[in-house]
Amino acid sequence: MFYDKNYALAKPERKRVALSGFKGYDETKVSRNLPCDYVDCVYNFKFKNGRLVNPYGISALEFDGEVIPPIPDGLGKCKLFLTTSEKDGKLKSRLVLSHEGGLEYLTAGEKEWNHIDAQGAFDVGVNYLYKDADLLLLSGESGLKALSGDKLIDIKNDMRILDMCAHYERIYAVVEGVRNSLWFSDDFDPFNWNVSLDEGGYIEFDGSLGGVNAVRSFDNYLYVFCDFGIYRLTAYADQTQFNMKKVYASGGRIFANSITECGEYVAFAGEDGIYLFDGYGVSRYSVKTNDLLQGGFKDVSACYAHHKYILSFTNDADCDYGIFSRQRDNNVVMMFDLTDKSVDFMRGVSLFDLNTVGAYGEGKIIGLSADCSSPVQLDDSGLYLGMPYQKYWQSGEIDFDRPATLKVVRGVEYSADSQYVFGIVAGGERREFIISPTENRQSIYVKSDKFIFYIRSDGVNENIRPPILEVDFLK
Repeated sequence: MFYDKNYALAKPERKRVALSGFKGYDETKVSRNLPCDYVDCVYNFKFKNGRLVNPYGISALEFDGEVIPPIPDGLGKCKLFLTTSEKDGKLKSRLVLSHEGGLEYLTAGEKEWNHIDAQGAFDVGVNYLYKDADLLLLSGESGLKALSGDKLIDIKNDMRILDMCAHYERIYAVVEGVRNSLWFSDDFDPFNWNVSLDEGGYIEFDGSLGGVNAVRSFDNYLYVFCDFGIYRLTAYADQTQFNMKKVYASGGRIFANSITECGEYVAFAGEDGIYLFDGYGVSRYSVKTNDLLQGGFKDVSACYAHHKYILSFTNDADCDYGIFSRQRDNNVVMMFDLTDKSVDFMRGVSLFDLNTVGAYGEGKIIGLSADCSSPVQLDDSGLYLGMPYQKYWQSGEIDFDRPATLKVVRGVEYSADSQYVFGIVAGGERREFIISPTENRQSIYVKSDKFIFYIRSDGVNENIRPPILEVDFLK
């Protein structure tokens, strides 16, 4: 007589695990276990109260509720400057666009751009109050000039300035071809650059920190930023009282165009992190974004508003993920909150020449975009020039801290205000599931020893709560 043998199969261990607490971006805290609270890949989502929500928006610039007129056609690549102008007895913001054919300017409230002929484009500019007149000092291929009202006045045609600032009524400048020196004008006279003990002059550096790149006036001192460090210059009216001190040496290159005054600090980006400088010492604000900074960092622009240090740049690293199929100028915007040290990302956008209009640190963030015919502004719309962003969040590779164990993801429980895609990469294959706001559970059967989870959406009203995964661990 033969009997059937009954084998007792081991019952899998089943767990319910939150995918993520959606706490933020941090390359240093990516986990192989869940919940994956911090990730190193998230674009066009913001983190808020443990949820994924809409990002900042980009829209056509408005002054007093009216959209700025379109930029005239055929100008080519432009550089945006911001100054002030008196109109109807009041000081008003004035936008200035530099291009190869000259300048276009527009004062708040005007309906048309005005043109001034100029030879070549200007790269840098600084505002200066001279004898009760608001000047915009500009430097480029044709030298140093001053925009006063509707006139462009020659100052020094044989000097091209790479960076400059006003400090104690002098203009201090980094000059092309002499990167071991800092030049300065006569006090109270930006038109006089004669080298003399009682007029203008220059200060030479020993080169131990690399070439001179940028200069900033901050907290009563002048700070000179070199490739690999910072000098503090005590610079009052009398040249004999000038005093220079090396205050910081960096292990990585400092990106000159990232240097921005942010309240009680000066923030800047380097090859090895984001830093805050208080005038005496440098503290590393964040290393969360080091991989992204090191992966390709150019076309840099930065500004400060609403307690946020905002950095725009082009990153050429391969970050496609199937949703960013085109390389874009300034395709990354990072917003560092100096209060809680969080960082938000926008990607696949065109945004450059960042400026702040209005009260210092509290104004409107403006810039230029290759996708808009007028200057643009950051807002809270969550839309890019009226269209939804492609938004993406991705975990690291997850093995649930059991690398040799086979697992089965059987389902996901969720809550959201709009539809999104929940995706899993396992065993080299990609599976996607439509998450509907009218339901709260989606059946899944994906088996592997490790997984990558992602969320993708192009919705308008995002409010994604942490999904809960149902996982079997097979013995």
